[in-house]
Formats: sequence, structure tokens, C-alpha cells
Amino acid sequence: MKKIIVVCFLAFGFSLLANAQETALTSKGKVVILYENGTWKYADVSVSGENPAQQTGNTVQAAIEETRISNEPLVLKEADVEKITFIEGPSAKLLKYFKDKNIVRCDFTLRSKDGKATLQTDWKIMTGEAYSYFGYIKKETKLSLELLGGQIVDLVYMNEFEPKEFSQYGFSTYSAQLDLTEDQLKLLQNKIVMKATMNWSRRAEEYKVVNPSYFIKAIPQITE
Repeated sequence: MKKIIVVCFLAFGFSLLANAQETALTSKGKVVILYENGTWKYADVSVSGENPAQQTGNTVQAAIEETRISNEPLVLKEADVEKITFIEGPSAKLLKYFKDKNIVRCDFTLRSKDGKATLQTDWKIMTGEAYSYFGYIKKETKLSLELLGGQIVDLVYMNEFEPKEFSQYGFSTYSAQLDLTEDQLKLLQNKIVMKATMNWSRRAEEYKVVNPSYFIKAIPQITE
């Protein structure tokens, strides 16, 4: 009997993994499973008191209603959050030319200094000729983050950045900084990021977010 229970549990677990798009964290610290069809459910059934079938039927909008954006001003403290990979996935453009070397990655470092929040973005493009495919980061280029529910936060680069191309190693890098406003911080600390779109000078591309709850975890580390 015990073996049957274990097998059933494993089968249920594999089913969740197969159907789930992401696991993520809400602003209240609850783990949710996000499905490709836009529905979600709590990873822990006991959280809401609903049965699994009811939870899976919840719409994304219902999840958003959990969060409330505070009107209280954010108080920043001087701190650096450890660098972490936020974006990692294939480039639609590079996929046309390269079977394997087509990945775009971006590491984020959130920091606060002198009452100002900044986000360091370190891009690594798996081609030694990034300029030919993507160009450069123009002044006022937007990195657009789509939050759970469809709201867009546009992070704007204030300076131009050209890639450093390492042809002999087969990759290029861009290292650029963004300023974050208080309103942006409030939004980002309350909602999971679902998609990221980078507007390079030659084209815009959508990339996979591998750490959707990054800001929910990181912003409390730079605020009082």
C-alpha cells in the first residue's frame, strides 16, 4: 500500500512539473505555480483552504488582488544585493543562424546609495559579433518588464553603451545601469515578473525570465 501511495505522489508531482510554466513567490511569501494558460494555484494547498481544483481555476487577476501597493514612502538604505541571473534564454535572431550558441543572459545587481536605487545589468550574448545582430544600447533604451496581470514597467537606460566583443571566445557583453523610481520599486516589490523585452538599437526581443520573484526578494534588502 505504501508503495502505491509513493508512486501516486510521484506521478502527481511529475504531472505538475509537466504542466507548470513557472513556480514563483507572491509578495506575501506564498509559492504559486503558474500555468501556460494563465491560471495558477498555490503550491501548498493549506494556504487558502480551497481544494486543488478550485485553486487551479483561479484567474491571474485573482492572484493580483492579494497585493496592495502602499502609499507610504519607501525609505532606502545603502546596500548592494548579490548579483543574480534574471534573464536567460535563446535569442529569436540568433536561433536563425546558430543551433547551439544562441543564448542571451542578463545578470542583475540591485543597489541603493545616496537615496537612489540603481540596477546594474550585465548582458552576455553568445556571439562575438553582437553589434551586427543587436547594435548597442541607446540613450533612453527601454528594458520592459511585464508583471503578473499584464502591467508593464519600463526601465530606461540613461546613457549609451556599445558591446565589448570577444570574437576569439564567441561572446559579447554589455554592462549598463538603470535608475529605478519609487513608483517602479513599489510595483516591482509586489508583483512577479513574467516577461522581459529588451529594445536593442537594431531590434526588440523578448527573453525568458528565470527569476520572476527577484525584485520581491531584493527590494526589501535595500529598504528600511
